[in-house]
Amino acid sequence: MVVLNQLRKSGGFWLKLDDVNILHDPGPGSLVMMHQLGLRPRDLDAIMLSHRHIDHSNDVNVVTEAMTGGGFTPRGRLFAPSDCFVNDPVVLQYVRPFINITEIKKGMETMIKYVWIRFPIENQHPVETYGVIYNFRSGRLGFIPDTEYFPELAHAYSGIDFLIINVVRMKTDKRIRHLNMEEAALVIEKIKPKVAIMTHFGLQVLNSSPERQAKIISQKTGVDVIAAQDGMTFDFDKRKK
Repeated sequence: MVVLNQLRKSGGFWLKLDDVNILHDPGPGSLVMMHQLGLRPRDLDAIMLSHRHIDHSNDVNVVTEAMTGGGFTPRGRLFAPSDCFVNDPVVLQYVRPFINITEIKKGMETMIKYVWIRFPIENQHPVETYGVIYNFRSGRLGFIPDTEYFPELAHAYSGIDFLIINVVRMKTDKRIRHLNMEEAALVIEKIKPKVAIMTHFGLQVLNSSPERQAKIISQKTGVDVIAAQDGMTFDFDKRKK
């Protein structure tokens, strides 16, 4: 409902790690938001899809076209689970020759320039879903996208310095298999990153003040927890110590 009513923007997030530019989960409005924020799709090195759900993948084809000049200058990489390419695919056939495609597998490791990338574990969600860990100059960044809680989750991201985590619910609804706020707090407490950024809020969280929830978790865990806002920027270099 948050996406359909645009109570929060749904374009995903842009990472600049060293000199590598990566767009995560380009949902509805991603291309429009990039231009409004002064970001240039042609600067992208890669697109990451955590999973095929439309709020995470809606703009993947148009962003692929934008970063490759309409396909006239094929370049860059697209990472996505295998079910994004078969049986009602979200990545259309006609854009696939424009970009180097990698199907994500659990435990897979790769590099873009000098940024090391690993996909530590498959999440538990209705479709194939993967988070990621980046090792770059300022530390190690982990992203935990949509998932229900399971005990192995925190261990898979141990040792990271920064965490981005999707928190949709205040209370669990087993039908949609998302983390609730209490489960997110438990994951943050176990991982103990220097900074955790919560995002992807559902109506329950918006109505309960994400900023207030972040403050509560910070006090409980001793971790600097931030509630993401539309258009927010975060400087990893300044927070690496």
